[in-house]
Amino acid sequence: MTTYSKLSRFIFTSPWLLLVFFVIPIAVVLTVVFQAKLPLTSSKYPLLINNVCFSTVILLRFLYYLVGLTRNIRYGSCRSVPRQTTEVGRSADSVRSSLSDAGYMFDSTGHYGEKRDRGYVGTLLVYAGLFLVLCTGTLDNLYQFSGTVQDGIGVATDLKQVSAYKHVSSGPVTAGLSALPKMKIVRQFFPDATYPRGATKVAFQFPDGQEQLVILKSPEPFKAGAYDIYMSRMVYEPKIAITIDNVTPVFNGQVTLEQLRENDNGFSFFGTFYEGPIDGRVYYQPEKSRLRVILQQGPQRLLDTELIFQIDRLSRSANFTIMCERMGVWSEIYVVHRRHLPAIFLGGILAAIGLLMRIMIRPQRVWLEEAGNGCRVRSTGMETNRRVTAED
Repeated sequence: MTTYSKLSRFIFTSPWLLLVFFVIPIAVVLTVVFQAKLPLTSSKYPLLINNVCFSTVILLRFLYYLVGLTRNIRYGSCRSVPRQTTEVGRSADSVRSSLSDAGYMFDSTGHYGEKRDRGYVGTLLVYAGLFLVLCTGTLDNLYQFSGTVQDGIGVATDLKQVSAYKHVSSGPVTAGLSALPKMKIVRQFFPDATYPRGATKVAFQFPDGQEQLVILKSPEPFKAGAYDIYMSRMVYEPKIAITIDNVTPVFNGQVTLEQLRENDNGFSFFGTFYEGPIDGRVYYQPEKSRLRVILQQGPQRLLDTELIFQIDRLSRSANFTIMCERMGVWSEIYVVHRRHLPAIFLGGILAAIGLLMRIMIRPQRVWLEEAGNGCRVRSTGMETNRRVTAED
């Protein structure tokens, strides 16, 4: 066996090469799940390079199997040779002749033969599907863009400006944002039976001068060229000041309130804050502008009081004074470069069909070796075993 044949088999048929490309994805998953600091996970480029190389190997294997459709011998005698042998009373020529009549093809030596099977096509489909998934996913990652905007009623926000986003994640060759419109929020809807996560009425102003009025509601996106724009949730940010005896400050700052999955005594939004040993919890009911503040120090509850925003300027409980100075009401808007999910789903379906074909239809292969008055046979596949031993 030459070095070339070993290298060729490693690249085109060995499963061990494929396992190499799972190291970095597994490390990334472990980093996210367990917050572990593993090598090659602090940057997005190692994973991207890994996927590009993985796609290249899968493409080479697809082409290798595609060319193999035209060959009489598709698998080759050096690949997956079974260890177990069977002694038959017939000569190798006799076994070879009967197998040839049944459609088996033999190589130039006459010692190895195989019959064409649809399972080979299944392997081809597996690599075709995997390449479609990996190639599409890699291209989507190259052009990736996702940005979060927290905006309220007021002036228009230019989505083409990266500075408008609170959080941005982008790929190495992210497409320009020039096609994105300006966004002006004209109305916000509280979460209710119609809009469980709230909704936002937006006026989009496109670069070509066209305007469009849209109600954004989760999870339905608005399509703007290659981008999807959708609202994920409503966010409330009360500015709260808490003092003791109107003199000693306990807390003074903004608290971000996020929507609860289920209402808690009528409150649908909740947030927390910490100030030294003080643990603070804030609840809010937008429909009634009802705000509840709870302070605890360890197991001891120091304060539990409510106030109505814009009606109750102050709320006093024991020696604590609470004031809600203002209430920020934001719509959290996501802008995402659209991924080609139909192509990924199609690739996954092709790979699944191919894998099922490969599992159900096993290769029919045979190795013949002269041995005294008969021959020794190695074989794979139930049909081959039956034909070899039929006349023994």
